[in-house]
Amino acid sequence: MVIVIVGGGIVGVATAYFLARRGISSVILERDSVACAASGKAGGFLAKDWCSHNEMDFLAKNGFALHMDLMKKLGSQCGYRCVDTYSVDASENVSSRSVGGMPEWIGGKVSNFSRLGDQTTTAQVNPLLLTNELFQKSQELTQNRTCVKIARVVGLEFSSDDCPRITGVRVSTGDDSVETIAADLLLVAAGPWTKSVVEWFSSGSFPSRGFGGHRAHGVIVKPKQSPPCTVDATCLFVDYQGSGYSCEPEIYPRPDGTVYVCGLSDESPVPETSKVEFEPWRCARLREVVSKIAPCLEDAEVISEHACFLPLSPDGIPVIGPVPGMKGVYIGTGHSCWGILTGPITGRILAAMIARDSLAKPEPAQSGSATSEAEEEARLGDQLLEDPHLRLFDPARFVIQPVGRRARQTTKKPT
Repeated sequence: MVIVIVGGGIVGVATAYFLARRGISSVILERDSVACAASGKAGGFLAKDWCSHNEMDFLAKNGFALHMDLMKKLGSQCGYRCVDTYSVDASENVSSRSVGGMPEWIGGKVSNFSRLGDQTTTAQVNPLLLTNELFQKSQELTQNRTCVKIARVVGLEFSSDDCPRITGVRVSTGDDSVETIAADLLLVAAGPWTKSVVEWFSSGSFPSRGFGGHRAHGVIVKPKQSPPCTVDATCLFVDYQGSGYSCEPEIYPRPDGTVYVCGLSDESPVPETSKVEFEPWRCARLREVVSKIAPCLEDAEVISEHACFLPLSPDGIPVIGPVPGMKGVYIGTGHSCWGILTGPITGRILAAMIARDSLAKPEPAQSGSATSEAEEEARLGDQLLEDPHLRLFDPARFVIQPVGRRARQTTKKPT
């Protein structure tokens, strides 16, 4: 039995990891490398209760708790730590250090400094390190049966039944040749590239329109003053008023001494590959603003400048679960700016759904500890499937019904 996952980002890799904990292996198809897009370039900010006003709350709270559990299992090498989080108002016209009570490294043109979260409700992780660690662990748990294949997906194959079942994924490996990888179950976790995969669905009842992405820019800098300034575990959400412009960057110091800054998003179209271009002036603006907030970063070393696309769904709510009208096809996408927070919990949910499928059977356990881990994962995943909040993310909400059927369902009976 072959489970194929299209997409090597946080959702796809987390699903592979939680399947591996159950003793089930999978094949990840990725065009470039694991975490080559947003899952390797995002900021990794985590908040427990910032989504309490919308549909994301279930995923956010469970996701926040899961990140803490993953830190205990994986260790600190993924850059996880609890943080204090503040809202910062700053302006070109404010004299330096006009507000008290701020960490020493924040010495710029700040007019207001107020708490948004403490170390019980906000945290951070390095998405690139986390995603790669989850993949490595999934390989270890399955004796390397879980693997990644670098290839470009060019089509899907289905049976000819009334309710078609996925049978294969067509891929190109770069030499213009096309091969078919047999697939008994398929998970589409392609982030902003979901639309191109959905267009190959056989039923025609599931729309591809509305799936896409939103481009955000980011820079990573490192203080190089002598002695270098020490930036602590304090994340900032900034409202900056400059000379003729305004922006709202987010500033995340990391445990390795670097500082991640992101913002200045735009509506650029999603490219065909993960090689996302960035606009240099936007990254320069981010560097300029962070130096106004923290003067010790004015001549900081630039580690990277980049842009990535945050995955969007047609209605702005994540899409998680089996795709109606087909057998053996699942989807997980549309988490937008909360993808890192909610990616692992989405992976656990999808793994539980896939494991529940009659075709998904675990490989023979190699040890008693593996059996114990599989039993624990089955218990935790199955508990999530019982929660009624999962209906909020059901792909069935997008099903396009035939016109005649809609008419029959909405027309009143004759009187």
